[in-house]
Amino acid sequence: MNKSLLAVAIGLAPHIALADYDSIDNYQGKPATKHTIQANKAFAEHLPWDDSSAFDRTSRGLVAELEGDATNVRARFPHYSDMNLDELPHSVNPSLYRQGILNYAANGLYEVTEGVWQVRGADITNMTIYRSDNGYIIHDPLLTESAGNAAWEFAKKHLPTINGEHKITGVIYSHSHQDHFGGSRGIIDESFDGLIIAPDKFMESIAAEAMVGGNAMSRRSQYQYGTTLPTTTKGIVDNALGLAPSQGDVTLVPHNKEINEREEWVNVDGIDILFINMPGAEAPSKHVHWIPKYKALHTAELTFDGQHNIYTFRGAKTRDALIWSKYLHELKLRFASEAEVLHQAHSAPVWNDGNGEISEYLTLQRDNYGFLHNQTMRLANQGVTINDIGREIEKIIPQAQLDTWHTNGYHGSYSHNARAIVNLYLGYLDLNPVNVNPLQTVDKSCVYVNAAGENTLIKAGKEHYAQGEYQEASQLLNDVLQCNPSNDTARQLLADSFEQQGYQSETMAWRNSYLQGAYELRTGHVAESIKMSSVDIIANTPTSGFLDFLAVSINGNKAIELGLDFSLTISHPDLNEHYYAEISNGNLTAIQTDEPIKADTTLTINKSDMSELLISEITLADLLESKKAALKGDNDSFMKMVSTVVTFTPDFDIVPMPLSK
Repeated sequence: MNKSLLAVAIGLAPHIALADYDSIDNYQGKPATKHTIQANKAFAEHLPWDDSSAFDRTSRGLVAELEGDATNVRARFPHYSDMNLDELPHSVNPSLYRQGILNYAANGLYEVTEGVWQVRGADITNMTIYRSDNGYIIHDPLLTESAGNAAWEFAKKHLPTINGEHKITGVIYSHSHQDHFGGSRGIIDESFDGLIIAPDKFMESIAAEAMVGGNAMSRRSQYQYGTTLPTTTKGIVDNALGLAPSQGDVTLVPHNKEINEREEWVNVDGIDILFINMPGAEAPSKHVHWIPKYKALHTAELTFDGQHNIYTFRGAKTRDALIWSKYLHELKLRFASEAEVLHQAHSAPVWNDGNGEISEYLTLQRDNYGFLHNQTMRLANQGVTINDIGREIEKIIPQAQLDTWHTNGYHGSYSHNARAIVNLYLGYLDLNPVNVNPLQTVDKSCVYVNAAGENTLIKAGKEHYAQGEYQEASQLLNDVLQCNPSNDTARQLLADSFEQQGYQSETMAWRNSYLQGAYELRTGHVAESIKMSSVDIIANTPTSGFLDFLAVSINGNKAIELGLDFSLTISHPDLNEHYYAEISNGNLTAIQTDEPIKADTTLTINKSDMSELLISEITLADLLESKKAALKGDNDSFMKMVSTVVTFTPDFDIVPMPLSK
């Protein structure tokens, strides 16, 4: 074998060919139209500009401003240094722009309370630092190795030494999303002898999200995060949770302590910490924690200054808004009075300064998700369908929420979150029989085009555009372009209509998706995507997760053509783990077993060697030759199975691309 099995399956570093387009490197969007300027001005009139408390919270406790490599994220947004809320750009929704200004204001090491600090602004995530008896505990070491290292090296310049040094005595991963563990190798490595604490089912959750749908997520992430767009007022202006994610290698030093009970006390170098697992809301694997010594509650990502996603555009299992609201209710009841500070993985802390600030913050956050859940399902039970529910919810948002900055839809929106809630309970189908077995996308569009004619639809699209009715224009022009991708008039006008909708969007994923779509329509260029699976993640993926991904990667029809019908056992002697799989009828199914099961083919390989195999550090042929692995039985069927594995590349079309792409 010239390549390892997983290298074939995943394609760790796919090459994306760049389309020919003269201005890709200096791409800029078009100006806002008069209708967009008017829409954003009208939107601004109803915002609570008198409330600047979030800026006060953000600046509170500043020890030192970021410097050196810790400024790399901020350096990508130089225009913010000369901008303020008195001069609102026409091409940005004023509420989202204010969120960007707020996130840009996070810039340094901050003292949260005595013994607790945060580095904010070095990445999309906050690094929290707790003083322990002999050093410091690091909570969420950011997204990338370089950012984690830069933030910690910067912090050390301003933190007191303990026993003459800045020793890391423990590391906490709050949950299973990359921006909360990806910088781990920037601060520690496998030689670290302290506790590395993670929530229940941590690695399983990472693998489930990053592997099975990872390639599709990578491509879709380009739209959610607008990865190709310039960082200007006509491109990316903010990423809701923070200004922007750092750039570099996502790493993972494996945890050595997992919180499996619902809640558990752990002493980390003299600091007693109560961990409480709260899965199924923002992440499938998550815990929050309470530190009595500091009277500090860390809510992880259950709270931040905005409404979060119940459904995330990049793709993930739909989250549970009801349980989310109940978690916040529990935290309020248990800790809001006793806590002196609520700090979080994104945004500035909230302090109890004698006016019940933490209780109020948690109440509004709780009621935001609770209202969204309960009223969505009330309307659904009254017959409002999935495609109408978003606009209906927008009509009834309580004024208290509209008047509160930290519940606004910067990451999630009332509209798409409401649709996610309906989908969770009732599924995607509205039960109108026309949607039971729908036409494929192109066929459906061609029905309309063939009935009305391309010119008629384009003319109507132009009229809608001229009136500032950009979504109506997009609907018609998209049908033309789906049916005839070579129609450049429709292509350019569709891009223009997407762009104006992006300029008006309060939700960052909406803005970025519209603008990314406009970019790809105009340029025909699909850039290299964010990789959901890093080397460390792949190496630490449980074998069950790898086998699930392998099953997804097999071309079932090819497997049937090759007559594949055999069983496979994989055994890891170093872990005493065993897995049994059968491939038949074009499908592979695998489970973990207590003992090895006799099979047509048996692969015996240490998990440590398999990890090297998965990241292409060694080939299966090398392992077999060196006797570090053994493949016995029906080797021919095994090799045929390998030949059916599809190499995914995240460059598929999302909008109708030019035929010459």
